[in-house]
Amino acid sequence: MFTFPRQHRSLMQRLAPTRKDSGFTLIELLVVIIIIGILAAIALPLYVGQKRKAYDASAKSGIRSLAVFEEAYLSDHGSYGDISGLQADGYGITPSKNVTVTVVYRASSLGYCLSAKHSGSNTTWYYDSQAGGLLGATATSCPTSNSATTPGGSAGSSLTG
Repeated sequence: MFTFPRQHRSLMQRLAPTRKDSGFTLIELLVVIIIIGILAAIALPLYVGQKRKAYDASAKSGIRSLAVFEEAYLSDHGSYGDISGLQADGYGITPSKNVTVTVVYRASSLGYCLSAKHSGSNTTWYYDSQAGGLLGATATSCPTSNSATTPGGSAGSSLTG
């Protein structure tokens, strides 16, 4: 029988696997992967929902700013204006990135309807001066009853940030 010399035994003992050097078992690794998958399945839909809410908030902010500019333009000129008229008067209309704001219609000094949509959202937001301001997310257009009560209403222009 062959035996290692004394000086080599300590080297062999250090190279021999022990319990603390064995690493993770396959089951332990699979459990960790499953836990990470469950956490990702919970977190990803929440992230997407928050992202959509941020896009909608950006569009609503743009439409409210445009409504303030419309009211200021009315006090200066006696009628509501379209986006090109507002910009020509020096109103700093700068919608957020990927947000399109539109003057859907305007009728002299009687009222106006605005819309805004972020390219990352499916929702188009409407602001109707005669209906009391920002309409809910379920609105598909400005109320037709209000556009009928604003005779001579004309379409405005759009601006994308």
